[in-house]
Amino acid sequence: MTPPDAVADMAVVHNQLGNIYFGAGDLDRALHHFNESIRLEEAAGDPYGAATTRYNVAVTLAGAGRLDDARQYAEAAVRGFQTYGAGAAQDVQKTLDLISDIAKAASA
Repeated sequence: MTPPDAVADMAVVHNQLGNIYFGAGDLDRALHHFNESIRLEEAAGDPYGAATTRYNVAVTLAGAGRLDDARQYAEAAVRGFQTYGAGAAQDVQKTLDLISDIAKAASA
């Protein structure tokens, strides 16, 4: 029902589908939709949205015990947030805290 040229809207739809599938316990399908959301956000010229989705995927993967994958998404998210400088300082710090938590969980 969403027009194919409504890239930003489709990114939101895929992000929500990722949340739904994760909530239903289907991590593989959730990741497919999250990654499609990231692809569309980047295509729409929304690197902040892509970084936010990567952060959410990192949280999801960490919660599922996939710590190496979670760390990779979190590191990509922090790089995306850092391009916004001081305007995204809180997002950078939140993501760095997540990376630290992932490292602690991996060493436990």
